Amino acid sequence: MTKPVGFDQKVLLHHLDYTAKLINRHSRKEMYGLLDGYLRSDITGIKSRKNAITMLMKIWYFVDDSLIPIRDKVLHIFNDLTKEERLFVHWGMTLAAYPFFQAIVKEFGRLFQLQEDIPSVVIGKRMKDLYGDRRRVEVATSAVLTSLKFWGIILPHGRHSYRESTKINITNPLLQEFLVQILLYTSGNKALYIDIVENHVLFFPFSYILDIHKLRESHELRFYYEGIKNLVVEKA
Repeated sequence: MTKPVGFDQKVLLHHLDYTAKLINRHSRKEMYGLLDGYLRSDITGIKSRKNAITMLMKIWYFVDDSLIPIRDKVLHIFNDLTKEERLFVHWGMTLAAYPFFQAIVKEFGRLFQLQEDIPSVVIGKRMKDLYGDRRRVEVATSAVLTSLKFWGIILPHGRHSYRESTKINITNPLLQEFLVQILLYTSGNKALYIDIVENHVLFFPFSYILDIHKLRESHELRFYYEGIKNLVVEKA
């Protein structure tokens, strides 16, 4: 069976910011109208604009029920977040919304552990291996790469190659809880070792040292030890 792709075009951060700020104040119908008006200055084509709205709604509005509580916690403080922290939460929500995006990020994260430069052809080949050698996969791969460049996550280096940008430090306890919940969701596992969470390839653009004491205060997470040293986290 052909795996769905869904990532049709690049996503801009200010579009994501605007969407996140609307979520708790407007109905679904109102959201579509407001987004259509806001995106007109950047996206003139009707079909392209519709695709962009669909993606923005999927990232922030039509989220899995299990993620709604942490999404709403983040939205409650969204206006107080720094530009870098907003990028972090957009990153997590996009990972959760689009497995295709997640697959490309995973490949970058894995390869950056081994080498400094990553040719785009390597990413393209990997995605065709996973999703099939078809035009839609090529378009979606390009859309993700363009988004990552616009977000400042990857930097062009030489011809058709990328390097990792400077890592963004995340210390906000709520955003660290958000990170844990996104990883539990995207991994499909009920529990994860903390060692894995602290070095996960899906969050390669970010630097963080988990504040376990603060995380234990969350009513949505539970911690326990497997053996003497292996600390595990799961959804409460």
